[in-house]
Amino acid sequence: MHNRTRSRALLSRNIVASALLVAAIAVTSGCQIANQSLRADFVDFNAILQGNQTQQMLLNLVRMRYRETPLFLQAGSLTASYESSFSADSSASIPDADFASLDIGGSYKFSSKPTISYTPVEGKEYVQQFMAEITPQTFAMLVRAGWPITKLGDLLVASVTLESGEQLLGRPSAESNPGFREFFKVLKEAEDRDDLSLVGRKDGGIDLRAGKQTIGIERFQFRSLFSAMFNASRDVQVPAARASWAKSTPGGQEIDVRVSDKHPTDALVCVEYAGWYYSIANDDIRSKDTVALLVQLCRIQAGPSATAPLITIPAR
Repeated sequence: MHNRTRSRALLSRNIVASALLVAAIAVTSGCQIANQSLRADFVDFNAILQGNQTQQMLLNLVRMRYRETPLFLQAGSLTASYESSFSADSSASIPDADFASLDIGGSYKFSSKPTISYTPVEGKEYVQQFMAEITPQTFAMLVRAGWPITKLGDLLVASVTLESGEQLLGRPSAESNPGFREFFKVLKEAEDRDDLSLVGRKDGGIDLRAGKQTIGIERFQFRSLFSAMFNASRDVQVPAARASWAKSTPGGQEIDVRVSDKHPTDALVCVEYAGWYYSIANDDIRSKDTVALLVQLCRIQAGPSATAPLITIPAR
């Protein structure tokens, strides 16, 4: 009887000690799992938002190629809730012999529930973001940010009026287009020599200096983002079966959107439209730069009126 009582006491102490040990392990493991999940989810959420914006831009370029109305959705909020739970159970038995058995078990569950909300860009926000002309200040900011002057000229500049009064048009079919390209070639040569700069004037204007040549940016007629996208959409490939859906108009060759009847194996971005796959290849640096500039400009044009995505990640 004495041995049996002793076994019971010892078993009770073992149960308490084992339960505390299991709880400590569970808490430690749970914290590690939660921390790892938070870090992984943050990267995943960032990649999802970035990928969605790029896909959205490509989809709208394809729509515009077929003379369809584009639609943009703005990420309004991103929330992620996390739940963790732990359960444990134990059992013990002391038979008539001097032998006691102890069984302890437990389980840990961790789950995340992300939610992203989108709202269509309409009304004043749509006019400001897509229909309003790009401002000289925005153009100057992009130049200072390091974007190649020829890329900005081909995509964002509709025309340049020289001091002589001659107007050079950026439209590929225009008679003055060769002069337009020659003008920006001179700017590029100065840029390659690190001799291209922007200088503010006393009247609030901005001069673009290329070596000894100076021209006020107000002499540039800028496109709207919608116009820049429409111009780029002309270089979206059209399958023969859909040739009648689009007008054959030469583009600026700043982007090469490929089309195929199968999903491409190596693409930066791909969208399916009317049974065909449209994509930008990972090794097409020129096209990647173009879509990146359009996405960045879309964010810039949104300005203060667009609500920034709210990311709320409660951990419990």
